[in-house]
Amino acid sequence: MLDGLVVVVIALAAGIGFGFFPAVRMRAVETLGVAWVPVGLWLAATVIGLRYRPRFVVGHWRWWVTAASLTAIAVGILSFFHPGFGIWATYSLGGSWGQAVGGAPLALGVAKLVAIAVLTPVVLSPRRAGYKYAKGFELIGHGVSTVANRSNLEKTTRLLRRIASRRPAGPAASPPEQAPVAPPAPAPAYRETSGQETTNVVRSPASDADARPEDTSLEALVVERAALGGYATISATGEESTSPLPPAALLSEPEPFESSDDDLVEMGRLIEATLASHGVAVEVRDFEAGPRVVRFGLDPGWLGGENNQTEEETAESGGQRTRVRVQSILAREKDLALALKTPSLRFQATIPGESLVGLEVPVPKPRKVSLRQVVEDEAFGRIAAEGGLPIALGQDIRGSAEVLDLTSLPHLLIAGSTGTGKSVCLNSVVASLLLTKTPGQLRLLMVDPKGVELVGFDRIPHLLVPTIRDSRAFASALKGLLEVMRQRYEQLAQAGVRNISGYNAQAERQMPYLVVIVDELAELMMSGREIEEGLVRLAQMGRAIGIHLVLATQRPTVDVVTGHLKANIATRIAFTVASQTDSRVILDAVGAEDLLGRGDLLLLDSRSPLPRRAQGTLVEDAEIDRLVEFWVNPRPAPETEPEAES
Repeated sequence: MLDGLVVVVIALAAGIGFGFFPAVRMRAVETLGVAWVPVGLWLAATVIGLRYRPRFVVGHWRWWVTAASLTAIAVGILSFFHPGFGIWATYSLGGSWGQAVGGAPLALGVAKLVAIAVLTPVVLSPRRAGYKYAKGFELIGHGVSTVANRSNLEKTTRLLRRIASRRPAGPAASPPEQAPVAPPAPAPAYRETSGQETTNVVRSPASDADARPEDTSLEALVVERAALGGYATISATGEESTSPLPPAALLSEPEPFESSDDDLVEMGRLIEATLASHGVAVEVRDFEAGPRVVRFGLDPGWLGGENNQTEEETAESGGQRTRVRVQSILAREKDLALALKTPSLRFQATIPGESLVGLEVPVPKPRKVSLRQVVEDEAFGRIAAEGGLPIALGQDIRGSAEVLDLTSLPHLLIAGSTGTGKSVCLNSVVASLLLTKTPGQLRLLMVDPKGVELVGFDRIPHLLVPTIRDSRAFASALKGLLEVMRQRYEQLAQAGVRNISGYNAQAERQMPYLVVIVDELAELMMSGREIEEGLVRLAQMGRAIGIHLVLATQRPTVDVVTGHLKANIATRIAFTVASQTDSRVILDAVGAEDLLGRGDLLLLDSRSPLPRRAQGTLVEDAEIDRLVEFWVNPRPAPETEPEAES
């Protein structure tokens, strides 16, 4: 009877802990993951045996030690499997304990498990195991020596036969110096003309790839393309010899939209009524509507006394008033979601700059944010006019344009699950740069391991080299970028300036910006530690000499978004992710797991200590095609005739 009661108490405690305390549940999953199954079976068998058959357990202790070793090996094997989503991608199926027993790297993990399997017999029976191991090593050594001796004998026999059957040599072969000489490497894709017509001629990267010799390394090609001879120049008139920029008219017109606050006012009344029905008094002070989300500002009400009484009236009546706790509002998330008929809503404990609780709810009539809407905004034009690298990110929760300057970020990290808008955001970044910079002002190095996301930009003349689709090729290109960085710092030191802006202000040949765009960072980080070290070094030192990183991944785990990389990339964008753990990795905060998808994002940068919400721009394939076609076949800007005076 007592044993059954103990079992029931333990089961209830475990159920309460896992059901009502997410931290306990998360900690248990982080510790052992799926490996709780073999560990739990071993623990249960041990406890039951010690309770009912202690003599049997003590008499057969070797069985229990062997079972413990097999359990440890099973936990270590589970640590080799990473499903690639949620917390399992971070801690594997074996949890943190499995990482300690096995874990990465694979060779070291296998060595640990083999050591457990080899040492267990030594612990159980030292004499017998020692004798067996000694005999085994002796047999292995004897076999190796036999094979080696037999191999040497066969080699000697073959050598003697070859010498005996040697025939007189034929005509003398042509000496090496008379061998045909390979044709010289073609000239780089740039040429200059004399006088004031110095220009920057850019060929298609695909044609350059076909023309260059096969033995030319990608590292050398990156250094060659980024050399000063390939930079844009300033003519004697002080004007840069570059092509005209594409007009915003190439982009699609935004969809017409009529805004109405009636639905939002009604939604605010429903929020007040729903919370009041649960004993939580609030007042909706205001709301701000964006393309996909509306944020209501909730003012906590009072407990004790009428909610519409002032403090003086309450004091005169002898009553006491206490503010509604913010936690009691946050606890009604599911009730509000049910009343508002939405699967997803998000709270902000405090709206920055206001003493209100923020409640973000999907708008009844969502609208798309076109690239043209943001490009034609004043903020985008101001950054472009100042010589920066504007990025049309989207619209914030107030409906205002969200524009970033890559030169001040100076790097960008993007994460999100498949289909949430990560690749569209990359297209927005590239399209924004193509709208404001010529090939002489900007060079791009694109990395697309999947070979499908950035394929639309393969023909643009801004590419430093053709789009890279292999991690080994990127490793070579990364070495070239590090060499370019070293050369640029030497040029800045010789010119006596501190950054690329100061250099371009006084140099005849302009130094273009270099932007590295990576679509799937996880594929590169798995290929070796030198990739991470090179990216971290570029992130640390690239800003001053105009090298910027835009890295994207759909797997924001600690082995992909490492601590060194995060420490040097302060600006991060999170689309919808699988779990709170993934959100913490990319944003150092939760919230990205509750986004709506399809461009809904959280932005963390230096302007705000907390992530702020925005809706990303939608770039259609037709718009990309028109931009690429403009740069492949540039046309002069149409001249506008002055209007006749009336």
